[in-house]
Amino acid sequence: MDSTPYDDREQTAVKHEILARYLSAFVPIVGDWASDIAYIDCFAGPWKSIDPDLKDTSFSRAIHVLRSTRSVLKSRGKSPTMRCLFVEKDLAAFEELQQFCKGISDLEVTAKNWDFTEHVTDIVQFATQRSSSFPFIFIDPKGWEPLEIILIEPLLAVAPGEVLITLMTSWILRFLSDSSKRFERIFGSDWNRLASLQGEEQEDEVVNSYATSVRKAGHFNYVCTLPVMKPTQDAFQFHMIYATRHVKGVEVFKAAEKHTIPFMHETRAKAQERRRFLRSGQRSMFGATANYREMKYTRHQLRNLAVAKAELKSKLETEGELSYDDAWATAMQHSAVMDADFREWIQEWKDAGLLKITNQAPRQKLARGGNQQYLRWKPSQ
Repeated sequence: MDSTPYDDREQTAVKHEILARYLSAFVPIVGDWASDIAYIDCFAGPWKSIDPDLKDTSFSRAIHVLRSTRSVLKSRGKSPTMRCLFVEKDLAAFEELQQFCKGISDLEVTAKNWDFTEHVTDIVQFATQRSSSFPFIFIDPKGWEPLEIILIEPLLAVAPGEVLITLMTSWILRFLSDSSKRFERIFGSDWNRLASLQGEEQEDEVVNSYATSVRKAGHFNYVCTLPVMKPTQDAFQFHMIYATRHVKGVEVFKAAEKHTIPFMHETRAKAQERRRFLRSGQRSMFGATANYREMKYTRHQLRNLAVAKAELKSKLETEGELSYDDAWATAMQHSAVMDADFREWIQEWKDAGLLKITNQAPRQKLARGGNQQYLRWKPSQ
C-alpha cells in the first residue's frame, strides 16, 4: 500500500492540517492591517519526522504557508514583515531544527534551544518587540505539564494575538484521579469535580474546563475546541484549543474545522485499511472508506449540537437580544457545530414565533460582519 510520512501518526497529520488551513486564511486577513506577523512554535521538534526535508513537521508546514500567503498579500500591495520563533528543548531535535532554519533566507527565522518553561518571558518579548505586530502562538507539548495556566498566562495575555494549544486529553484522562500528578495546576479548584466524573462526560468537561481557563486568563472573547481521533481506535487522542478576540477568527477556524474533519476520517480510514492489510495480506475490494467504522465522533457531534442549541437558547432568553455575530460565535465555539446547524435553529425559532430578526429587509439573507442584525427573543405580538 502507498505510504506517507504520516503513517502510524495520522493524528499528527490532522493537527498539521488544522494549523496550515488556519494560517492560510489568518495571515492574509491580519496582513491587511498589521505591519508585522509573528509566528511562534513553543515546542517545535522535529519529532518522529521521516521526511528528509522535514516537510512532515509543524514548522515546515508553517513556513510553507507564510511564503504562499506573502505572495497573496503582495498582490494587494501589502508587505508585512514575517518573523518566526521556533523553540525546542531537546538538543538532538534542536540541531535538526537549527539546520533547517539555516536554509531559510527569505523570512526572519530564529531557533532557540530553550526549555519553554524557563523562557516564557523571552517568548513574550519576541512576540511584542515590534509595534503593530500580530502574534500567533502554537503551544504543542508532548505532555500536559507545560500547559499550567499560571505558566502560560503571559502568552495568553498578549494582545492582539491568538493561540492554538494541543491538550493531550487521552493522557490527562488516564491519570486524572492520581493526586500526585498535580492536575490542580492545570484545572485549579475544578480538578476535584473533574476527577469525580466518568466516561465521555468527564472528557467533555475536562476540555470545557481548560477552555474556560484559557478564556479567562487571556481575556479572550471566543475559545473554540476541536477533537482529533486516534488513527485506529475509536477514541480521541487530543483536543485543539483555539482562542481569539474577534469573531473573524472564529469564522476562519470553523472553516478550517469544516475541511479538517472529513480529512481526519479519510486518513483514519486509510490507516485502518493499512492495518487490516498488514494483518491479512489482502486488500479490500471496495476501498478504505467502505470498511471505515467510527462511533465516537458521531456521539460527540450529537452531544455538542444539543448543548450548543440549548446554550444559545438560554442566552437569548436571558439577554433578550443578541447581535447576529455574537449569537453565531456563541454556537460555533462548540466543535462539530456548523453554520448550517445554527441557521436551522434560527429558522426553527423564527417559524415558531419565538424569535425576531431586527434590521432584516424582506428577502435579505442572514449575514455576519457588522450588518447590525440582531436576534430578539420572544418579540411582542
